[in-house]
Amino acid sequence: MRVVPACVAICLAAAPAFAADPKVDAAVKTFKAVASDAAKVKTFCAMTKAMDDAGEKPTPASEAKIEGLMKQIGPDFVAAWGAGDNLPEDSPDAKAWDAALDELQGKCG
Repeated sequence: MRVVPACVAICLAAAPAFAADPKVDAAVKTFKAVASDAAKVKTFCAMTKAMDDAGEKPTPASEAKIEGLMKQIGPDFVAAWGAGDNLPEDSPDAKAWDAALDELQGKCG
């Protein structure tokens, strides 16, 4: 009978990792799918490098490059990226979105 309370405790501890917003849930799944595709990971890493290079004030050329790379990854990725906009910073949805994106960024080395 001790197994049941242990399972409940594990489920409650893992709850913040799940997104309540269907858009965020879809974004998390998309980031995981991109992470499992070597070609998309390469494009994602190029995109994040372009973002880092552009800094706080990207030029129109750097914005076009970033948007082009984002579109190359696919429309699901573009939607997943946008799902992070306007999420309350400490919300479970924001934490789930950030964790999935961090996992993907970890593939860039």
